[in-house]
Amino acid sequence: MNSVAQDIKDRINIVDLIGEYIRTQKAGANWKALCPFHHEKSPSLMINEEKQIWHCFGCGKGGDVFGFLMEIEGIDFKEALKILAEKTGVELLRFNKNQPEFVDDKKKTLEILELAVKFYEKQLWDGMGKDKILDYLRERGLNDQAIRDFRLGYAPNGWDNLLKFLMGRGYSTNDIAKTGLLVAKNEARGNGFYDRFRDRITFPVMDVMGKAVGFSARVAPGGDESQAKYVNTPETSVYHKSKILYGLNMAKQEIKSQNSAIIVEGNMDVIASHQAGIKNTIAVSGTALTPEQVDILKRYASKIKMLFDMDSAGEKATQRSAEICFQKDINVSVITLPEGKDAAELVQKDPKKFIEASEKATPIMEYFFQQFFRKYDGNKIEDKKIIAAELLNIIRNFGNAIEKNYWIRKLSQKLDVSENVLVDILKKTETRDVRQPEENLKKEKVSKKRIEVLLEKIAGLMLNSKILWEKISNNTQEKYYFSENKKFLPIFEKGREVGYKFENLISSLENKEECDFLQKVYFDTKYSNTENGPMENDLSDSEEQVEYCFNELKKEIGKDRLGVLLNDIRKAEENGDKEGKNLLIDEFNKLSQEIK
Repeated sequence: MNSVAQDIKDRINIVDLIGEYIRTQKAGANWKALCPFHHEKSPSLMINEEKQIWHCFGCGKGGDVFGFLMEIEGIDFKEALKILAEKTGVELLRFNKNQPEFVDDKKKTLEILELAVKFYEKQLWDGMGKDKILDYLRERGLNDQAIRDFRLGYAPNGWDNLLKFLMGRGYSTNDIAKTGLLVAKNEARGNGFYDRFRDRITFPVMDVMGKAVGFSARVAPGGDESQAKYVNTPETSVYHKSKILYGLNMAKQEIKSQNSAIIVEGNMDVIASHQAGIKNTIAVSGTALTPEQVDILKRYASKIKMLFDMDSAGEKATQRSAEICFQKDINVSVITLPEGKDAAELVQKDPKKFIEASEKATPIMEYFFQQFFRKYDGNKIEDKKIIAAELLNIIRNFGNAIEKNYWIRKLSQKLDVSENVLVDILKKTETRDVRQPEENLKKEKVSKKRIEVLLEKIAGLMLNSKILWEKISNNTQEKYYFSENKKFLPIFEKGREVGYKFENLISSLENKEECDFLQKVYFDTKYSNTENGPMENDLSDSEEQVEYCFNELKKEIGKDRLGVLLNDIRKAEENGDKEGKNLLIDEFNKLSQEIK
């Protein structure tokens, strides 16, 4: 397995992989980014392209390509291995079908969902949906390429079309039911299941890696309009509505490139926008953005433009979404369409107008000010109270103090009310701080004995220098200092085997704790975490640093020995052992001189 993993790592650049999830920026010979695993305002995640490893100085997490994928996708090594093998074209040995093999529910669920996508696609292009449904999609302005890119399909009318197909592939009804594709029959109809989607156009919902995790299905033209227009997959082990953004797998690179995401309401809006070349467009899976969705978007961009229907529900969704963005320190604005149509209609008629509307997007707070001052009279005392209450309730969500202060001042000027009065009102409404302070996420550092600090420093210098690593490993006396601490053993036991190369050592380790510890030691030596993010240290004087550390180490060990000698001298004195006491005093004096 190690050779396969190494083969995968040889074919993929860690900067490219991490760059698919978060925005990275060059920092000298390395790359840095905001860590996606904890809240921070300045980048503390460092990517070393030469060694193909990453490390966050804020939360301490780090690893190689497998470690990053496992952490960000919440998967185990086996799943990460499969995903990266497919990505790099490395073939994994498959087990014989007759061999017992454990396949977890999540993997099986994803397999079934992918088969369902293919089944619905087949029905659209070559089956019952070939004429009516394809014609309808084309009439709505979608071309064949867009339909294929987003893998639209058709669920034919009938109670068990998909169920029979999947059972024919060897899956049980219980396994299929776990995907959300089936509905359990009620008692009146007897036991069993039936297809959830019947006579509907299917829109597969993909995760950020492009794996199908669920569906949204629209009633077919001429179908039963008494039923819900859209039916969606329920929550499953792989589909979590609050974490999914429709089209993100297709849009993430463009979002990162433009540092901006356009959020629309409907799946058709997303597809039409991509077809028109506006490829940073995505849709929410509900009526408003969730904190989890904003966290995901923040990996790719610092700006969000929203396009929701501005009816009563749309207004509320926009406000809830904006408040979350303010808490997460994301810039957000509102797109207003000139013709009052949805994005799909405008894109179909004139894509340039949609692009112009996007470029002229109104900053969200400006929009809220316009809305409330249009709705209420800022000159009337009762209306002043309402406007102040409504806007302060939004302003309170800003994580950035400068922005918060700016909008308080603007509200003060518009209402002709003292800033201090508004601040007092705001304090009363702020029942709690909605943000989790960054400093709360940092673990308390436990003070270490100076001996351990020195050993880690020497180990870090060794891992950063092949010459020092080999030299110290072959020095019996110097190597002895590390012998009582098992955490350092891999450095000495595997040094020659891995060619005294840090990246090879990390690849050879199977124990995660050992790997994490040595990686931290390496990064803490190579970089310093500053206000501007991690900066590379000057290690040109490594030999002098090692010499100094060993001298200090001898002194610290000597101090410990002095403590033991003092205790022994007292005991000898209590026991009346004058000869032993004198010998101990001589040793104490000699050692005291040596460690001065």
